[in-house]
Amino acid sequence: MRFLAFLPAIGLLMAASVPTSGTYQLNTYSVGGGSTNNSSSSNYTLQGSTGEVSGGPSSSSNYTTKSGSIQAEQANIPPAPTLTGGAFNNKINFIINTGNNPSDAKFSVAVSTSSSFATTTYVQADGTLGASPVYQLYTQWGSTAGTFATGLAANTAYWFKVDATQGKFTNSAYGTTATASTAGGPTVAFSLSPNTMNMGSLLAGNIITSPSNVSLTFSTNAANGGSIYMSGQFTGLHSTSGNYTLQVPQPSGNLSTLSEGFGLRSLSASSPLSAQSPYNGATNVVGTVYTTFQPVFSASSSVTNGTATAALMAKSSVSTPSATDYQDTLTFVAAAVF
Repeated sequence: MRFLAFLPAIGLLMAASVPTSGTYQLNTYSVGGGSTNNSSSSNYTLQGSTGEVSGGPSSSSNYTTKSGSIQAEQANIPPAPTLTGGAFNNKINFIINTGNNPSDAKFSVAVSTSSSFATTTYVQADGTLGASPVYQLYTQWGSTAGTFATGLAANTAYWFKVDATQGKFTNSAYGTTATASTAGGPTVAFSLSPNTMNMGSLLAGNIITSPSNVSLTFSTNAANGGSIYMSGQFTGLHSTSGNYTLQVPQPSGNLSTLSEGFGLRSLSASSPLSAQSPYNGATNVVGTVYTTFQPVFSASSSVTNGTATAALMAKSSVSTPSATDYQDTLTFVAAAVF
């Protein structure tokens, strides 16, 4: 006996409601097996994909990809940043290369003392190094002026690399590295000669110049330079027996027109050293000797074997008390700005 069975055709229709709100609506879209689709409006774009969860990676020196499905959309990998080292012993300037990422992309900066990044720290918003990455806009990292990574060790090589993100699940890999070194440890070198000087006899009305110049040498690797300062035990040539001080009015005086006085005048300075007021006056104009330190020569950048000369000048008058013990002790100090 034969039985005949009739199977009715069944049609399946699948539909999904479109996500809406009072303000926005996402257009309908569908995703087939192993394919992609997208929908968009004037304000939003939505893309979906299906495929394998993972696949074997393939890469070159510039690119990495996986077989199978389309990977999550990622920000462009930033090229190596531009570094400026050697100017400071505790910081390095870096300028991020955006890698053509959009203006709302954010970046973090990884730093290591080894090219393999065996130990990695990250530049924080204030320029110090920390254990976790901090993401900021290109403008927040200083744009074309860059930002300083601070708190670094002197005379040390550092490697930098940058990654980018433009929202969740869009982080790029870290890009290629750049390296720069900090300057060596702080150095200041200073010398002065001679250590004693005899001005000889002071003849009333005559300008007496020291028989030899005061010669100074100054070196420092401080990026902000430094200064040579001077102070006196007295405010000029002082006689204890006569209870009198031969000096010029503050801050300077012209011995050609003054009846008497004593002070220092700069003669020369090698760049970047320069003479400072009031010791940089014209011929026969001397600066006052103060009992507090005053800058005589200064530089705003590092100095290598800088030299400077100065002269001590004095003039007495007929009313200046006669004495054989006119003297002063001048102290010169060099200091750098690191």
